[in-house]
Amino acid sequence: MNQQDKLQASTSLGFAVTGLWFLHACLWTLLPWMASYSLPLDVVEGLFWGKEWQWGYYKHPPLPAWLVHLSWQLFADLGPFLLSQLNILLTAFFAWRLGQRLLSTQQALLGTLLLMGVYYFTWPTLEYNHNVAQMPIWAAAIFFFHRGITHWRYLDWFALGVCVGLGLLTKYVIVVLVATFFIYMLVQTPLRKRIFSGQVMLAILVLSLVFSPHLYWLVQHDFLPLTYMQDRANTTSALQAHVVGPLKFIAVQLLDHVFILLLLAAMGLLGRRYWSVKPEHEALRFLLWAGLGPALLTTLVAMMTGTGLRDMWGTPMWSVSGLLVAFFLPKSFTSAQASRILKTFTVFILVLPLLRLLDLAIIPYLKDKPSRIHWPDKAIAVELERAWEQETSCPLTLVVGDYWLAGLVSLRVPSRPSVLIEGQFRYSPWVTLDDVQQQGAVFVWRGGAAQAPNHEWMSALAGLKHHTGQVALEWPGIQAEPLQLSWIMMLPESGCYAFDDK
Repeated sequence: MNQQDKLQASTSLGFAVTGLWFLHACLWTLLPWMASYSLPLDVVEGLFWGKEWQWGYYKHPPLPAWLVHLSWQLFADLGPFLLSQLNILLTAFFAWRLGQRLLSTQQALLGTLLLMGVYYFTWPTLEYNHNVAQMPIWAAAIFFFHRGITHWRYLDWFALGVCVGLGLLTKYVIVVLVATFFIYMLVQTPLRKRIFSGQVMLAILVLSLVFSPHLYWLVQHDFLPLTYMQDRANTTSALQAHVVGPLKFIAVQLLDHVFILLLLAAMGLLGRRYWSVKPEHEALRFLLWAGLGPALLTTLVAMMTGTGLRDMWGTPMWSVSGLLVAFFLPKSFTSAQASRILKTFTVFILVLPLLRLLDLAIIPYLKDKPSRIHWPDKAIAVELERAWEQETSCPLTLVVGDYWLAGLVSLRVPSRPSVLIEGQFRYSPWVTLDDVQQQGAVFVWRGGAAQAPNHEWMSALAGLKHHTGQVALEWPGIQAEPLQLSWIMMLPESGCYAFDDK
């Protein structure tokens, strides 16, 4: 095959790979959207955070909450599903751009496709959250870091600073990637000499400027996300934290790549004759550092410090996994091999979302415990809004409860009330005691009077008019015990009238 034929083959393969990725994104957007009666947990939480436009929240930095709120404003319930897949497409794009720099065109295309075999690119992506939001930021940061240390252009380091700054506005775990970059530069003499260069200083300045509003918020709120994370980490034993947890984390990350092996087998590329080893290759060195370094560093630090790990923290760490595998495969493929590759991925792209649809739409109806996406959210909102409007003409602007149930009310009541999370003002700094007194609020919980909230600050509002209520709601299409909801309505102190007093 001459150079012209190779170029045409690579171009044709490129168009086919692009089409497969868009098919993948469409299926993973539309099928979960159609199968979900209510939105996933993290999406609901992000939506009531995002509407408050804070520079931080008690669990996380703000960027994903802002984005999911905007997506819902633009496309309603479809928006969060679409946003999640746009993140996946962006991640694949930056992986492909990196692959173009390190591998042949066909290797880069195959390496990008192989990302579909990584668990984090498929099954959990229906739930847009901070983990999914990190993925394109990490992929872009790796790409611009490689360009930066190769060409040393200020523009690349500026872009890297923006990426890391946005990463810190998404989830703090990106410091692991930055540490990996630093160690990579430290162990190589030519790069070590330029650690304090103007380009690196520019990146640090830019990321500091991007991160500074959230840093100010952290100081103002006693570093609440960090203390929240520490409190959760301290719930495990020393053995679990230092040994079992880190080993489990790295084992799960390996298992999350098992579909790559299955795809390679289906494509007929597991045979020894297709694999070659080039241990001194510079591209391999970079792919190993960027591909394995963050997960290994995370595991090592957790073993040393006892920091609790969660498997899903590995979500953004694998944007170069496919490229690392493709590095060892042939630089080009015959037309028959390319055809088999495309057919394999076409089948995979069609089958896996259907399995997820089965999991979402059918299996819950065989159980007596509904999943989060099968809650009667609209019925809950209708009942509470009706009860509220029977007592006052004021709009419902505040709801108090756990972040799931109160979040559903906030999402479905037309006035989009703010959420006082678990009755904790420090978790919801956009709400004050004066707000509750002046605007009134609905306290909602699952269960009966025995589970009623009893926050200390409620005694200060004893003078407000109270109303209580209960309702039993059927689950949508699921044979299970009815959902028992109770509420207390604290009516506004003044400014609105009760209908009984007209």
